[in-house]
Amino acid sequence: MQVATFRLLDPIVGWDVADSTGLAGLDGDDGITLQPLDPGAVGGDALARYLPPPWIAPGCGPCEWFLATAACGGVASRLLHLDGCACEWREAWPSHCTPLVGADVAAIAVRGQLVALADRATGRLIQAATDGARVISDTSCPIIAGPDAVALGFDACGALLVAAGGKSQLHRFDMAGAALAPFRATLPAGVLRLAGTPDGAVWVATAGSANGSFRLWRAEPGDASFTRAKLDGLAAVRLRSALVGATENSVCLARTGCDGQPVTCCWSRFGDQVPPPAKRPSPPRYQQQGRLLTLAIDSGVARCVWHRVQFDADIPTGTQLSLAVATAEAAESVPHPLDWQEATGGTDVLIQQPPGRHLFVRLDLTSLDRVATPVVRRIRLEFPRATSIDLLPAIYRADPDAADFTARFLALFDASIADLDSAIERAPALIDAGGVPDEVLPWLGSFLGLVFDPAWDAERRRAILRAVPELYRLRGTLAGLKLAFHLVFDLDPAIDERGPARPWAALGRTSRLGGLRLFGRNRARARIGHSALGQTVLKSWGDPARDPLDALAWRVHVLLPPAQRPWPMARMQALLDSQKPAHVIASLRAGGQGFLVGARAAVGIDTAFLPLPAAVLGLGGTVRLGRASVLRRGSRAGPSLPGSLVVGQPLTE
Repeated sequence: MQVATFRLLDPIVGWDVADSTGLAGLDGDDGITLQPLDPGAVGGDALARYLPPPWIAPGCGPCEWFLATAACGGVASRLLHLDGCACEWREAWPSHCTPLVGADVAAIAVRGQLVALADRATGRLIQAATDGARVISDTSCPIIAGPDAVALGFDACGALLVAAGGKSQLHRFDMAGAALAPFRATLPAGVLRLAGTPDGAVWVATAGSANGSFRLWRAEPGDASFTRAKLDGLAAVRLRSALVGATENSVCLARTGCDGQPVTCCWSRFGDQVPPPAKRPSPPRYQQQGRLLTLAIDSGVARCVWHRVQFDADIPTGTQLSLAVATAEAAESVPHPLDWQEATGGTDVLIQQPPGRHLFVRLDLTSLDRVATPVVRRIRLEFPRATSIDLLPAIYRADPDAADFTARFLALFDASIADLDSAIERAPALIDAGGVPDEVLPWLGSFLGLVFDPAWDAERRRAILRAVPELYRLRGTLAGLKLAFHLVFDLDPAIDERGPARPWAALGRTSRLGGLRLFGRNRARARIGHSALGQTVLKSWGDPARDPLDALAWRVHVLLPPAQRPWPMARMQALLDSQKPAHVIASLRAGGQGFLVGARAAVGIDTAFLPLPAAVLGLGGTVRLGRASVLRRGSRAGPSLPGSLVVGQPLTE
């Protein structure tokens, strides 16, 4: 069987582009897509978080908003105020002193305690205190008269910016209403929203090519014109608001209710509460057709029989991806339109072209509804043809026509077998505890007889899986028990085996020959003539001669050091029971109850320096002085003599 090689077309190796139309991503890492109709366009909901519609503006207080209603049916505009956790608007200004008599407010802007309004009915600019206490300026401004929408905003220096329909420049006014020098940069046509940012720049939004989308523009004071910008740049210099949705005549705000729970409230252009609008379908975003034509790809083999083409791609519903290939012996040859082999609807194409050293590839991307686009991440070209026919007897290759058919027929099965071989090669990665996703860890544990505690995080589960071979090798030993506690609870307990602590025949400086009995009186079982009545137990099993050796055998004490928080004793006992041998009796004890001295005290376990408990005499049973009580000075409410002892009451420091 011939050894096949391959050539890749991808962002790393390169696409060998001879010609491309209607495509994007040739230089990116995400793959080839159709060209967006409006690169950099921003959706209405995303833009509203940083540039709200012109008739609503955030205040300076937390959760504070102002909304200017539209004039309708002879009713003038009103300024509404929203504060705190409420979901209902209230009048910001009393009706008897509002400056909006007969007004039709097109846009508002708020800066601190100052609100600015553009009245397109009378061509006025009004700047007033947000609480309505005073009107700072009420200027007749013919530049904003007319039916076109007006956008307002404040720049970094506090000057009021005004964008009027049909005007090519931003006009500027001070707090007194006096006109300042216009903003130098020329406005793009159709400004709908604007805002100044702390870095001194001005951002404006215009309508995008798709329904409900916007284009962002940015300019600094010294710029001659506005340039296209992205939402990421605006998000970096302007705080995100609580607006979660906006249409031409409604907005939705994320609020925290008076009960502390999150709630979403939606209002119309007139301040009336409305249900959230239905999700609108994504607007068309892509070119309908795109094509990539490669240069001649050299195999380095004269009269090469190219094998197949595979490509890694996503083909969403409503899109198509078609591939065409053609071969040529010379790189300068241009394939005739009838020489192309076309394939549609698959990602694995068998090349059925005449032998040729060079291969041309043509890729066509189509979006039927312009909403989604195919994505091509990589193309793999395999050559020369290598199939299972090379493993068959030579008789199957005697007839060239039959051999060609057999090779192409077997190539169908070779593709499936290659996928199985690839899966087998990747199989070890499926049981790698360090590489699989967190969700796969319980599945791996089931193969090893492990049941994970829901309290374990992913890193602890991975550590336990990696330690399973060592745990099984040491299972039933003290080292295995210590390793299990270290993996699960991040502690190293002290483990006391009671068997080696047998007291018989202890030899030392205080022992003398003839003064010790090897085993003392037999108290392990009742034996006639040897055991004292009432001090032994009846046993019907085992060899009585081994009783001294079996005493205290198969018993283990696990001692836990003191901790700031109580140890989960139930979970620890369950772990202990699962790791000890079945015939071993194991007990669990946590230290930290004080400083104890004695034969059974363990250093580090029973050596916690803690204050003594309050002494109580005569309460809770008989108290033996000097054995079960500690007397110390204390006090109680009210005056007391120095060194007095209150009988029957707790003593405190």
